[in-house]
Amino acid sequence: MKKMQLPPIGGRTIKTVISATLIAIIYSFFDRSACFACIGAVFGMGNRIQGGMQSGGNRFIGTLIGGLVSLPFYLLYHEYSKIVPQWLYLSLGLLLLMYICQLTRAYGGLQPGAVVFFVVIYTVSDPAHFAYVFARILDTGIGVVFSLLLSWLFPSPQDTRDRQLRALEDNGKRLLMLEKDLDAMKDYQSHLRSELNKIEPLIADLEKELAAPIGAPTEE
Repeated sequence: MKKMQLPPIGGRTIKTVISATLIAIIYSFFDRSACFACIGAVFGMGNRIQGGMQSGGNRFIGTLIGGLVSLPFYLLYHEYSKIVPQWLYLSLGLLLLMYICQLTRAYGGLQPGAVVFFVVIYTVSDPAHFAYVFARILDTGIGVVFSLLLSWLFPSPQDTRDRQLRALEDNGKRLLMLEKDLDAMKDYQSHLRSELNKIEPLIADLEKELAAPIGAPTEE
């Protein structure tokens, strides 16, 4: 029987915990909830920086779209429910949210956007819903940027290899450019030699004329 081995704790897990913990500590000094910032930090941390940018960007864009769409529908849902049923406002708001995500190709932002939309509609009190929406957008952006910065400062082995490959590619491109410049210089030097060979007889004739004494007969 093979012994069951526990999986090791990876670098992504450690960096995610550090990012969320640092954000929670920073937010405690301002007496603010770090909930959405920590969520953004988790979404912004990927195995690779590019993956973190994609998932964190989807989270931020979804929060932005969901929050902005929720503002007018919050008023419609709570102030004009006597004219139109509330469920219709919810359906129209969700439809608009999904359509905007489709237009902007932010397909991964649908789920976080819908979360913000329904949280605002169902749980936020009337005087605070504007401040709540913009605070959530800001907190999510801070969390995503914080994790991306941490990933950039402490890259994963995959990111390190990617940077090395990009550096090699950049060096190769520079060498190719230098090689092309050298070839162009060689071609120009060959052109100059050809032109010099053409005017050398003219220079020799001119030197003979200048060296001849004044009044001396010239060859016909």
